[in-house]
Amino acid sequence: MRLSLKLGILCAAAALIPLLVVSILILPQISGTARQQALEHLRSDARVTGALYEKRSIELRATAQSLADEIANRALVSSDNLDRNSAAAWARMQDQIPRVQNDASLDFVVVTDPLGRVIARHNDKPAADETLMATADRNPVAEKIIAGGNLPAAACVIERGERYSKLGLDSIAKVTLPDGSSLDEALVAEAGAPIFSAGRFVGLVLIGQTLNTYYKPRAGSSPLQSPLIAEIRQAVNRGGEEDSGVLIALNKVIVASTIPPGENTKAPNGTAFTGTAHDSAKAEETLQQGDKSYSVAWQQLKALDGSPIGAIGIARPSRELEGAATSVRTTLFLFGVLAALIAASVGFLFGRGLGARVDDLREAAGRWSLGELSTPAKEREPIVARWVPMDYLRDEVNQLAEQLDQMREGFRHAIERIRKR
Repeated sequence: MRLSLKLGILCAAAALIPLLVVSILILPQISGTARQQALEHLRSDARVTGALYEKRSIELRATAQSLADEIANRALVSSDNLDRNSAAAWARMQDQIPRVQNDASLDFVVVTDPLGRVIARHNDKPAADETLMATADRNPVAEKIIAGGNLPAAACVIERGERYSKLGLDSIAKVTLPDGSSLDEALVAEAGAPIFSAGRFVGLVLIGQTLNTYYKPRAGSSPLQSPLIAEIRQAVNRGGEEDSGVLIALNKVIVASTIPPGENTKAPNGTAFTGTAHDSAKAEETLQQGDKSYSVAWQQLKALDGSPIGAIGIARPSRELEGAATSVRTTLFLFGVLAALIAASVGFLFGRGLGARVDDLREAAGRWSLGELSTPAKEREPIVARWVPMDYLRDEVNQLAEQLDQMREGFRHAIERIRKR
């Protein structure tokens, strides 16, 4: 094998091997970083759900306060008519409550006296002993308003038992579990506000929106007319991804979802994952639906006492997280291959050129051995000499060529002198 080929291959390998080693070492790290960034984006979206829930709580609290003020201004509950069995007061509130309930898309509205005994509610006349302050089932929002300074309050509450049925939540919040049984509990965003008359605390208003439900938002001026889960989906949805969505969990069960069920997948509740188990101890988890895998980042929902009772999650197909890493890995691989080919080509051309220069000197020396001393030791001009001054390109091969050419001239002159004698 000619020296020029050997040098070309050697230089190409010297340029190629380090790039390959670096690519092997760096590509996994970079793809891992890309997946981590995609996961952090998912976590960021989950944090947005927490901010939207807080916004919804503020809106509910303002609605409750507005209703409480309206009731006080119309003297529907006042220091003069604290009789909770007043038919006239109940009838007037029953005319007012449906309007507020419809305008704000509330699932229930309850009005009580200062002790928490129900005066009126949205769907029926309350029983004589109906109260929000029952020993075994105190409503935490009502309790805070009554015992905590008569200030408005809002919180996430689990409604169950008798009040669950009386408020009509059993017809809108029912969730079917995988074993066919039903979860007779509702996760509700609730708000309450005190009613004052002549400076006296005479009752309170309690309103709520169930988080177990998902329906398309309807047009309206009030932001409360969209269910929270639909508002979150609209806020975090990127490019209308049908497979992505929002999940809401009550303790260890997913009670609402915006993800449509997959083909040939049973969905007793109409959406994917509704009714399935959720690991409440994890901030992130992977859920499986048929052959599809979803990565979920959760944001906790807490009761007034700070205990977690639910969570809102952003779910995206796991392939999106893996796809981000794969895309970066593929791009870097292609760039790496291109860089390696360029480096190898440049290295090969450099080595081949260096070897060719030596071959030229060898060929010239061969001619001299045959007596052709008129053949100079030529040094071919590099291609880059068009852009780079030759002073910067001269090396030992140039010097060797010059010295050999001087030696050739010396031999030629010596032979001529001998011939003249």
